[in-house]
Amino acid sequence: MLLTEIAALVSRSAPKGQKKGKKQGLAAMIILLLLMALASACGNKTNVSENGSAGEAPSTGLSSSSKPALEAKEPKTRTIEHAFGKTEVPLHPKRVAVFGLEDITLSLGVPMVYAYDFDGYFLDSRLKALNIPLSGSADFKPNLEAILDAQPDLIIVQAYSTDEKGYAELSKIAPTIAFTPNDWKSSIVDIGKATGLEDKAQEVIRAYEDKLAKAKSAIVSAVGPDKTVVYMRPSDKDLQVYFPSFAPLVYKELGLKPDNSIAAFQKESSDDWGINTSLEKLPSITADYVFAIYGGSIDNAQDFAKLSAASIEVEKMQVWKAMPAVKQNHVFKVSARHWMMSGPIADGKSIDDVVAAVTGKQ
Repeated sequence: MLLTEIAALVSRSAPKGQKKGKKQGLAAMIILLLLMALASACGNKTNVSENGSAGEAPSTGLSSSSKPALEAKEPKTRTIEHAFGKTEVPLHPKRVAVFGLEDITLSLGVPMVYAYDFDGYFLDSRLKALNIPLSGSADFKPNLEAILDAQPDLIIVQAYSTDEKGYAELSKIAPTIAFTPNDWKSSIVDIGKATGLEDKAQEVIRAYEDKLAKAKSAIVSAVGPDKTVVYMRPSDKDLQVYFPSFAPLVYKELGLKPDNSIAAFQKESSDDWGINTSLEKLPSITADYVFAIYGGSIDNAQDFAKLSAASIEVEKMQVWKAMPAVKQNHVFKVSARHWMMSGPIADGKSIDDVVAAVTGKQ
């Protein structure tokens, strides 16, 4: 079409009466010159298109209208499986309300806007340092109104703090995920995914494993590899003895072994956690080390001191004095405030307790 227009232009510009041969030659020359100029212009246009003109980004091949469509396809959420099912959560939550799993979220550095806490809680000082709203009560039931006021974009709760109905109410406020405290290493990985902190979760686990390995080495170096242990809760009425499945940290992971009495107690119990038995069984405990726990996980420091002091009456009994660990001054009182909690911070404090007790070093 372009050549036809050029030819027509040449024909109109030729003088009348000019001979045909000269006319055709002149037309051919003009056409050739025009084509050369056109080719040069096209070449320059191609170079600009490929390399980009000054102050202009190279073409990506995408029209401006297609870019928003591609961006819209990028995921904004991810699916997290938890104790109450599966939940779509925002990829990078900025405001997280936490209830009962603060040990994990503190370790990860989750951006918390609300948390469970009360005066004397073993994480109390660390949580108050965040300057965020706190539950302020030992009542282990989420306060829906307080959580709503915090305007979270994600809620993380300890599964034992609520039920299906309570979970549904929390989910009306924001996407909610729940985990049991039974295996914090598994939970911290899932919570890391939910908060965009997967790498930090692995870092916390590695740091904990390193601490555990160093503690075990210190204990074995100090007392040898064959020392035995019992973990129990004595009271003035009865005795609870815990089993390795309930407390693997004490019985399996720090270089100490279950006392022979544990196997005998396991034969008498149908439970995996341990046994409720009589104080008359105390002389059968022949462990090198005994860790006696007092108080509850939501007690404060004053509660622990009061309960441990009350144990003096039990310690006057002959059945207590008959234990080899008592004779060697190897009975150590520990607090349920962190020994009955689960998480890298709580377990880290328990490790420190055992190392200090067995080796005499902090």
